[in-house]
This record gives sequence, structure tokens and C-alpha cells, in this order.
Amino acid sequence: MESLGLIFSHFLVGFAGGFGHCILMCHPFVLHISSTFADSNSGYKILIPNFFYNAGRTITYAGLGAVAGGLGSIATYAGQNFLNIQKFAALVGGIILVLFAAMYFFNLSSFNFLAKLKIMNKIKKFKPNNPFFYGLLLGFLPCGLSMGAIIATVPSGSWYTGALMMAAFGVGTAVALMILAILGSYIMKYVKYFKHITAILLFIMGIYFIYQGIIFSY
Repeated sequence: MESLGLIFSHFLVGFAGGFGHCILMCHPFVLHISSTFADSNSGYKILIPNFFYNAGRTITYAGLGAVAGGLGSIATYAGQNFLNIQKFAALVGGIILVLFAAMYFFNLSSFNFLAKLKIMNKIKKFKPNNPFFYGLLLGFLPCGLSMGAIIATVPSGSWYTGALMMAAFGVGTAVALMILAILGSYIMKYVKYFKHITAILLFIMGIYFIYQGIIFSY
């Protein structure tokens, strides 16, 4: 039951962060996928390449979650001293989520350094020939929200639980990005409202992970 709770909590983090963070950070990628790989502007034809794009992202997230959860399992078998690593990871992951919540709630400047680095232009040089490979590649982008979620999988102490947690996170973010693919600029008008809801949910999830880091034994 605890594993199911962790998986569901990661879905909620992805779902909440998707509307307040991913829409702002990733809308250039979504628009590029839609314009490059969709046959037309009709709803289902736009959704098809974006489905594969998000599937690629989710698989990458699951792989990263498996690695993080595997590191947690090593700590579990290594003994009590190494269990502190798991607790520390939960604490750090929770703090990152709380910081993101504060950023959205108080409208602080984001960690959007990807725009400054012109990541989209650099990725285009690789020219993946389908949206699935774009997703696999973009899943590795350094993002504070995803890094917080990955760190928070370490306390699971299991590679497959970590993989499922990050897969759930990926599915959660995909909801917002798929809606963005269909509604485009229309949904961008309402991002400021989503940001406040996101702040509340991320704060709750962050406190949950911090609580795990301080109280729970793994």
C-alpha cells in the first residue's frame, strides 16, 4: 500500500506541475512536435505525435526512476547508516517541491534556464526522425521539478517502484502537455490560474516527502 501511495503522489506532482510548470517550460517543444510531425491541425492528428512524444519522455523518466530507486535499494541492504541517504533524499526532494510551490505562489522568477541556453535549437541539430525519440531525448533535460521527483524516488528502496513512480510522474505531466497540444495559445491565457493550484498541490506533496525524510524509517 505504501508503494501505491508513493506512485500516486508522483502522479499528482506530475499532474500539478504539468499545468503550472511544464506548460511554461515545454510549450516550444510541444508546438515543434505538433508542427513537425502532425499531418494536420485536427485534434486526433495532433494528439498522435504528442502521444508518442510523451511516451518517450515517460520511458526516460521511468529509467531514471529505476536508477534512483536502485540506489535506494543498495542503501537498504547496506545497513542503517546508509538509510540516512534515503531519508536525506526524501527531504531534499520535498524541499525542491516546496521551493517550486513558493516560486509559483509568489510569482518569483523560475529556474527556466533552458530558454537562455536555447536548448530547442541545440536539440534540432540531432534531428530525431520521430516524436518518440524526441521524447526520449527531452526526458533527460535538467528540470528542477523532475529532479525533485527523481530524488524523491530514492527512499522507495526498489528499482521497479522507482520506475513506476517516475512513470506515473511522466503520465501526470503528459495530461497538461496533451491538452496544450490541442488548445495551444488558448490554454496559455489561463496559466496564471493553474500556477496557484499547482503551488498548493506541490506544497502538499513537498511537505509529504519532507515528512518521510524526517519521520519514516525505510
